Amino acid sequence: MKLILTHIERAALLIIVGLLLVPATSAQSRIRDLVDIRGVRGNPLQGIGLVIGLAGTGDGTTLTRQAAANMLKRMGLNIPIGSIAPENMAVVMVTGTLPPFARPGSKIDLTVSSIGDATSLRGGQLVNAFLTGYDNRTVYAIGQGAVSTGAVTAQGASGSKETINHPTVGRIPSGAVVEKEIPQQLVSRDNRVTLLLRGSNFATAKNLVTAVNAKFPGTARAIDGLSVEITIPTDRRADPVSFVAEVGDIQVTVRPRAVVVINERTGTIIAGGDVVILPGTITHSNLSISVRETLNTSQPPALSNGETRTTPASDIEIRETGTPMIPIPKAVGAGEVAKALNALGTSPLDLISIFQSLKRAGLLQAELVLE
Repeated sequence: MKLILTHIERAALLIIVGLLLVPATSAQSRIRDLVDIRGVRGNPLQGIGLVIGLAGTGDGTTLTRQAAANMLKRMGLNIPIGSIAPENMAVVMVTGTLPPFARPGSKIDLTVSSIGDATSLRGGQLVNAFLTGYDNRTVYAIGQGAVSTGAVTAQGASGSKETINHPTVGRIPSGAVVEKEIPQQLVSRDNRVTLLLRGSNFATAKNLVTAVNAKFPGTARAIDGLSVEITIPTDRRADPVSFVAEVGDIQVTVRPRAVVVINERTGTIIAGGDVVILPGTITHSNLSISVRETLNTSQPPALSNGETRTTPASDIEIRETGTPMIPIPKAVGAGEVAKALNALGTSPLDLISIFQSLKRAGLLQAELVLE
């Protein structure tokens, strides 16, 4: 067994270095793309539903039989649980989001996920799923419709099976009809709108206030690094929607945070903002591990009562190849360090270890996020 830099790892490393080499510069963005409005938000809904019409890929649990019996009972049919064959049915968790300002009659998308041991929801039909809020009492929407999984399963006569995508989770576009709305408050009683940045940043909050006040003088003030309060001018209070729309179209200078995000499962590194590495030195060794298995045969002497035996023998060799030390004489960007390491054939996983060590040593001047 050898630790080798594969073609996939090399391609991933090129992608990583390319992302790291992107310069961190200020950018212009619309306010509407940076903020949410306090009092205006979506609300998660959930419920339990029954998917029918499956081709023998449903549950075999008592839960499914009970859910089917309850559904039939609501329709006036009293069927013993034991007489219900659940192979073509599956109990699912149904989830969706009630968007702000949704009114009765509006439609929302749904996601259905198998709860039991169903193997596929493909081709199924969700029937009468009552969706409630956090209190599990008030019904805000009713879901029903054909389930789309986007999954395909092929099986041979020998029993071998191949599945593409995830067959036990599906979507139902416009699968629920809203029955009850949730009140939203766009404007407070004192004629103010509070904008909430999607990430706390004092510099962006300051720039946002400056940009709004340039168009509507004296209306905006920053409460903290996350919240900006805007007072609606007297002559615009009759139509707050158009005022908020105009505010949303204002361009703001955004300076991203200095952050490095590392996903160890996929070997991905994303560096954004003004990521800086302070002066220092980097060296990272490469390990090559070889394991060779051989069989030794032990033959007993002639005319003895011994038995011929075969014993395994393992030859393990570990080589550590040192790489040149990379000096960092001055503060540089993460992209320059990644470029130098790439020239030495550093793998993505090694690059992840190096960035973690840089953070521990205090040389990486950025927030390090591990996923």
